[in-house]
This record gives sequence, C-alpha cells and structure tokens, in this order.
Amino acid sequence: MIDTRSAVLLHPLAFVREQLGMGKMQFATAVRRHGERLGHHLGTTRSTIYKWERGDHAPDAVTQLVIADYLHSSGLRVSVEALGQKPWPLWLPAWEDQVIAAPWTQRSTLEALTALGSEPVDRRGFIGISGAALAGIGTQWATADPALAAATKGDQITSRTVDRMAVRIESIRAMEQDTGGVDFLDSARADLELLTRMISNSRYTDDIGKRLYTLAAEVCCLLGWMSYDAGLQAAAQKNYTTSLRAAKTANDDMLGAHTLCFMATQASNHQEQRAAVGLMESASSVSGRVPPAMQSSLAAHETTVLCKAGEHKRAAQALNRAFSALERASDDRPAYLRWFGESQLRSTEGRFLLATGQAGRATDALEKSVTHAAPRDQAVRCGTLALAYQRAGDLDGALDATERAIKALSTGIHTQRGVQRLQEVSKALAGHRSEPRVKEARAHIASLAAA
Repeated sequence: MIDTRSAVLLHPLAFVREQLGMGKMQFATAVRRHGERLGHHLGTTRSTIYKWERGDHAPDAVTQLVIADYLHSSGLRVSVEALGQKPWPLWLPAWEDQVIAAPWTQRSTLEALTALGSEPVDRRGFIGISGAALAGIGTQWATADPALAAATKGDQITSRTVDRMAVRIESIRAMEQDTGGVDFLDSARADLELLTRMISNSRYTDDIGKRLYTLAAEVCCLLGWMSYDAGLQAAAQKNYTTSLRAAKTANDDMLGAHTLCFMATQASNHQEQRAAVGLMESASSVSGRVPPAMQSSLAAHETTVLCKAGEHKRAAQALNRAFSALERASDDRPAYLRWFGESQLRSTEGRFLLATGQAGRATDALEKSVTHAAPRDQAVRCGTLALAYQRAGDLDGALDATERAIKALSTGIHTQRGVQRLQEVSKALAGHRSEPRVKEARAHIASLAAA
C-alpha cells in the first residue's frame, strides 16, 4: 500500500481504497457485489479502477450511485446527495479533508512533491478544491511555520549544482513563453523529480536546502501555470498547492504570494469568486515587505480578481496601485517575476476597461500589451483585443486581431487559453456570419478547437 497522503494526491479514489485497505481488484469486486445487492449488474474490474484513477474514464451515473452507497455502508463520510453537488471524483471523501489538513511541515512538503512527480497526466477540466476550503489554503500558507530538517545521507549538494538547476528551470520558463507550456510539461516534471531526489537523498547545508525548496516551489508554480494554460485545471491546482508548501518550507513568502496570485486567477476564471478574493487577500498580506515589482504584480492580480467579482471600484484602485508600484520597480527581481512589466499591466488594464464597458479605451491598452508580449501571450491577447474591437463596433479591427491570433496558434504556439479566447470571439462575431472574412475566421477557429 502507498502512503495515505500520497494516495490522495494521486487520485481521491486511491485514497478511499487506502482508507478501506483495498487493492484495485478487491475494490472492484466489492463494488460489483454491492451493485448486485442493489439490483445493478456492473462490469467493474481491476482494469476499470485503474482507468478511473488515471483519469481516462469516469464511472457512469449508476456506478457512482453504487460506489457512494458502498462507501457510506463502509463507514466513510459520503452521501448519495453529494453526487448532485460535485462531479466525479470531487464528491469522494478525500481531497479537501486530507490534502488541505496535512501539516505544513518539511515532511508533508516532501510527500506532496514525491506524489506530484509520480501522478498521471490530468485529463479533467475542473479544479479540485472549491469554496471556503480553497480560500483557506491561502490562510494556512500565511500562518504556517517554516521548517527545515537536517540533511539526509547521500552526495553533498553544492551551490554550483543548485545554480545549474536554476538555469534549467529558467530555460523551460523561457521556452514556454515562446510556444506555450504544454510541450514542456514533461521536462518540468523531470526537473521536479530530480529536485525531489536531491532533497530526499543528498547532504546539504541549511542554506542549500532552502535554495532547493525554493527551486522546487518555482518548478511547481511553473508546472501549475503550464497545466492551467493547457486546460489541465486539477493538475494546475495540485501543482500550485504543492508550490505553496515548498515556498513555506523555504521561508520564501514572496514566492508563496506569487503562487497565490496564480491560484486566485484560476479560481476567478472558474466561478470561485469568493475564494479568489480570499486567496488574493492572503497573497497581499506580504505587500509591505516585498519590492515594488512584486507589489505591482500583486495589485495587478488583485485588479483581475476584483473585476471578475464585480467590485469595479476596488479593482480600479488596485490598478492605480499597480501602475504606481511599477514606476518604482527596478530590473533586480527574481527569475519567476521577470515576465511581469508594462506589457502585462497594459493587458490587465485592457481587460478591466473591457469589463467596465470602455471598449474603445480597451483597444488602446491591449494594442500596447500585445506589442512587447512574449509570443504565447500575443496569441492569447490578440483574442482579447479582437473582442474589444468587436464591442467597440470596429469589425475590421476585430478581424485583423483575430487573424493575428489564428496565425500564431496555427504556427507552433500551443495554448488552450488562446483557443478558448478565440471561441469567445467566434461567438461574438456570429451576428456577421454572412461576411466572407467572418465566415473564414470562424471556420479556422472551429478547426483549431477541434484539433
């Protein structure tokens, strides 16, 4: 049997089986027999359980009812009513209670890193933690005590080795900005696995250990972002959560707050507005002790979250703070924050203006944001720019921006966010479907979405 915390990180059903002391075959047999008692003839096998836990398939509605009833009869906290509130596997009694409840210690961080590196690719399009529990992660991170244990046996890790790992991670970050992160997920996972082995098996000073955990946090945050960009929402959330633990173990509050910003953005884009605001409040708790560049980033993310939550006045105030802090910022910043600058802030401004009914002004800000953006970001922002032109009544401008986005996504840039943005554009242009250019653009968008 695997460790219980590792099991839940692999898949909630793996944790449930661990709680019951069952292997895949035992669980499949128990579900079949329970189904027969309820009048259902199921074909559940060990292979079926394997595919469920890989994310290849989900049990049908009848099978889920049988599983819920079986777990309830086995003494686990689950009810049939839970099935109507959350999709599979989120209703299983595992993820929120156990992963979030894990102590914020070096041991728990290492367990999370190890499990994260061994889990299968996420095929689900939803995030795993929701509501108050999601917001609570930020509160836990903000109040947890960091801990660095004594080094274990193995080779001595030197600062030169850590420097080399930092260069590897920075190269992945640079490449994903050029073409999108989906092509580099395996490379980042390999680096995370290497870092985890170094942390687990090697000897190093406390300072080197802190750097190793910092790099692990950076890789997890980067993996979270790349997964999010590829539409792998649950994987993104798991990586972000593990990044928070590693950052706390390294006592790096700035990196932890950086990760919380991305978690808040993801939550906001998945209708978890209250949780998103809570995550940003936790992130902003460090604003008084971080440099201006990070203050600007915090305020920019706060702008996005507040705008999504309909708090436009507070969002405008946050946007003003972001621009003010950026004016004071220097180029001396950590590698994970080098992407943030005027281009990103103009994108935030453009999206705020668009959301508040100022489409004409939004086009100016978004054009500036596209000019100096990384190729991957250009592909996404051109879609937003097209929406702004469409709402401003400029069909030619909307089509020009759409064609720029289509060209980028058709020539080597991979970002699910970019495709989804273009699908919004296609819907917005539906009223002009008889126009030849519109018809052609919508056909290209449909082709990209189907790929």
